[in-house]
Amino acid sequence: MQKREKILALIFGAVIVFWLGMPILHSTFIEPIESRENQLNVINNSIDQKEQQELELLRSAKQLGTWVEHSLPPDEHDAQRLYLEWLNDLAELSGISDLKLSPGRRIREGKTYIAVQVSLEGTATYQQLCHFLLHFYQTDLLQNIVRLELKSTGTGKSDPLEVKITAEGLALTKAKPREQLFPRAKVAAILNFDGTKMKVQDVIDFPSQTPFRIRINQEFLTVTEISEDTWTIVRGANSTVPARYDAGTPFELSPLSQYSEGNTKLQQSITQDTELIKVLSSKHFPKGQRFLIKINNEILNVINQTNGEWAVQRGVLDTKPTAHSKGEVVMQAPQYLQAVFDYGLVAPSNPFAKPVPDKVYKLELKEIPKQTIVRGNILELKIPIVGINPSINAPVLSVKEKLPGLVMKSDKLKWSPAKEQKAGVYPITIAAVQGDQTQEKVFQIELLEKNTPPKIEAIKSVVAYQTQPLSLFVKASDVDLPPQKLKFELASEAPEGVKLNLETGELTWTPAASAELKDYVITVKVSDSGTPPVSSTENITVKVLLDDAFFTFLTGSINVDGKKIAWLRNRATNQKQEVQAGDTINVSEIRAIVKSISDKYLILEIDGKPWVLSLGENFRTLRNLSSVPVLN
Repeated sequence: MQKREKILALIFGAVIVFWLGMPILHSTFIEPIESRENQLNVINNSIDQKEQQELELLRSAKQLGTWVEHSLPPDEHDAQRLYLEWLNDLAELSGISDLKLSPGRRIREGKTYIAVQVSLEGTATYQQLCHFLLHFYQTDLLQNIVRLELKSTGTGKSDPLEVKITAEGLALTKAKPREQLFPRAKVAAILNFDGTKMKVQDVIDFPSQTPFRIRINQEFLTVTEISEDTWTIVRGANSTVPARYDAGTPFELSPLSQYSEGNTKLQQSITQDTELIKVLSSKHFPKGQRFLIKINNEILNVINQTNGEWAVQRGVLDTKPTAHSKGEVVMQAPQYLQAVFDYGLVAPSNPFAKPVPDKVYKLELKEIPKQTIVRGNILELKIPIVGINPSINAPVLSVKEKLPGLVMKSDKLKWSPAKEQKAGVYPITIAAVQGDQTQEKVFQIELLEKNTPPKIEAIKSVVAYQTQPLSLFVKASDVDLPPQKLKFELASEAPEGVKLNLETGELTWTPAASAELKDYVITVKVSDSGTPPVSSTENITVKVLLDDAFFTFLTGSINVDGKKIAWLRNRATNQKQEVQAGDTINVSEIRAIVKSISDKYLILEIDGKPWVLSLGENFRTLRNLSSVPVLN
């Protein structure tokens, strides 16, 4: 055989030997090793299970210890009595009226705990009910609502509800016996409604670390700092109202529930915008519901879970979204924060109130009346616009005309006419645009020249006589163009009986016989029809005198040396006057010339016309001679 063939024969023989000896090798050496490895894995798994069970036991023990601290008193009678009193205070604080509370069942579970129930009935608005549930679930007690019945009395937001609640609290047998549900103390000095420093006494059972919450009557307060017997406080927590409290007023601890079960870590880093996070484990976190988690100082709302991936809402409860590194601790948020978040979701919308239909906003420019502006003034006009949608940008208003000095700012139109702007009427178009809606409205602005007041002709002093009518015309003029209509009126209180014609300006007055003999001032006002109208006033002095013409009579006549002499007598003053032909007689407003005298009458000339005064008559009985055909 050649050397090459010998090598191939040796290799082939080695392969046959290895193949025939492999089962023996496997059974002799490999199987015992694999068996030992399998046994080791089983032992390691068993150890892991034991360690996990031990951790669960430790977790349960710790949880049980926490529950004991927040349990009702172990005595079932004390537990139910104190629980009922506390629920009554909480209901009154929340505004529930017509309260009726009664003890319910006591359910014993072996030697571990007793579940005590309290029934509550009353009347409350939806908002008041939400406040009650917020305070209830925020409080650090082993309790729950096991029954809630609501009956609506109307469809309005403020219509009351008939409320029936069964609350259940746990009294663990290992809890510490006590006579009060929560520690109590007293206010040591007067606390005003705006006070932020509170003197206290007997606070040995209260926390030494801040912050924590207390309740005084119907107000929750947050203690933020302790300095011996003086506490720094924040008033009116949880929408309660601050009040004034006298020294000796009792208060109690109102602990917030810090219960938080879930705890895990981030599988990968996240940015401030990440809305899908991966965690190592979802164990001990709520299933099939939303819940809050806390990563460092940020609160997130978990809205969906799928195989270790959580869809989250970032930065809830006024926290700020931030980036977080891989391995950061993810904790379930405390129960009191979950209660606050849930309250914010359910309180705004009352399911018993009739839904308000979506409002349709229709942009509309209201009618704008004609505007007038006098040269030298400034026009400022707020544009009347309705149907504005507050959820989008405010409407934009503009004016189409390009009048000098005409500007639009926001919803106000302003025009300061230039000196060269001609007087007249100008049409103005206003346009309003919001979203896809556009509206236009046309109105007019009239520019007027500056109006000047009317000018009244001065009137000298006027004489009027008792019982005799006075008539005079007040004359006025106006230089404005186009010509304006003048209106006459009495500007102030005038003597009784004075009248003034609004259109002609004729002033009439008949002083009564009882009118005092003195000067009377009558103020006349004349206004034009301009825009705006302006006016002038003038004082007219009227002197009222005795009517001598009424009291002066023709009493007789005689011949003296061939001349006729007539006697006139004023019966009011008993004055006698002798006249003859050619003499002038002045009686009241009458000025007469004696033309002739007879035994029975006088012939007088007044204003060029003949008048006759008969014997025994006064000057007010004068008769026009042209109306008397025959004189006897």
